[in-house]
Amino acid sequence: MNKVGFIGLGASNFELLKYVRNMYPEWQCFVSEQEKIRGEYRSYLEKEGILFEEGGHTERILESDFFILSPGVSPTSEIGQNIISTGKPMTTELEFSLKELKKRKNGVFIGVTGTNGKTTTTTMLGHIMKEKGLKVFVGGNIGVPLATVIKSDYDFYVLEVSSFQLNWFNSKEPLFHLSSILNVAEDHLDYHGSFEEYLSQKKKIVKLTRGYSILRTELVDALDEAKNGHVIPFSIDGEGLLSLKDGIMKFHKAQLDLSTYIKTRHNRENALVAIALSHFLGISVFDAFEKLASYRYPEHRLMEVEFMEDIKYIDDSKATNAHAVVKALENFQPSKVVLILAGKGKNESYSELLPKLKELKKTIIIGDSLGLLKKLDHNINYEIVDNMKQAVEKAHKAAFPGDIVLFSPGGSSFDKYRSYKERGADFINEVKKLRKTVGTIK
Repeated sequence: MNKVGFIGLGASNFELLKYVRNMYPEWQCFVSEQEKIRGEYRSYLEKEGILFEEGGHTERILESDFFILSPGVSPTSEIGQNIISTGKPMTTELEFSLKELKKRKNGVFIGVTGTNGKTTTTTMLGHIMKEKGLKVFVGGNIGVPLATVIKSDYDFYVLEVSSFQLNWFNSKEPLFHLSSILNVAEDHLDYHGSFEEYLSQKKKIVKLTRGYSILRTELVDALDEAKNGHVIPFSIDGEGLLSLKDGIMKFHKAQLDLSTYIKTRHNRENALVAIALSHFLGISVFDAFEKLASYRYPEHRLMEVEFMEDIKYIDDSKATNAHAVVKALENFQPSKVVLILAGKGKNESYSELLPKLKELKKTIIIGDSLGLLKKLDHNINYEIVDNMKQAVEKAHKAAFPGDIVLFSPGGSSFDKYRSYKERGADFINEVKKLRKTVGTIK
């Protein structure tokens, strides 16, 4: 009998657990969860008679024949090291689901990874394909586990893929037909241990792709796989087969003015990749571009939430690393930006962000979880506050007509919130409350 150990019972592993129980009833499942198991998850385990442990991992989980790990389990953690030391097979919900789907049908699988822009690019491509009338599933790390649709009938699967997921992939055969690495900058170093290891996990997706992989020019030289002709580089200096400069996308002989529909610079890069991937799916670049006219961006990504006293308040809570903050700042005149930083740091150097902070009108930092304070110097105009309410009030005082108050935190939300969405909602709520009290804040 196969003994499968589930390490972590988040949404993806829970969906896969239900699938495994239905399709492989002969397998013996055991769940090991670091936290307390509650609600629907606990009820299901008890109803199905599935053995589990909670509040920590014990040696019981190591008795499994193979493991399905929650991507959030770091390879450098104690349980991660213990699992690796067994030498037994291991995988994630995404990889397991991909292999199950490949066994039962011939769908087309597209994987999108990168430090920033994954969700936007994935949903842009999904939007283009849906507008073309194609039967497409959009999910993966984006929040909808692939395990939820293993039994469904889609022709295309557009999947956001994280470095956490790729870390535990062990497939020797390609699982994707097309893929892209949008960019790679310092992120999740607390998980991977070093930037080199983080980069190596991102690069895995190229080996896991049967067809073309689209990636930034500067990443190509770091890939041995680039020699096989299946890697297509894109530049942001107007050079090469696929490029972007001043809002103009060039692909072969085609030229598209992406600024027609897309106002932010980094989202033009995302659109370039989505359009190029569409081309390899048989959709003309002009048609794909036109479909983006009706695309709606996910929340908490450079979203204007208020305009009062001629000052814009922008929610960019999804910016969970320094690179994302830098990309956000590229869209504004630095001297007119009051930036709010927050969150839990990821052992980043902040080498790219620090020079930018010197150019801003003011930087307000909530708490000291970012690990940034010791790197600041007298050339940076900054202030430390305790919470979001104080941050918004201080930003309001510092801003003048024509300025931007930008909440682009640069760290994960887990110091004070359950998610970046909850954090963004708090910012929006404080800005809305501010509107009611404008003129009374001293």
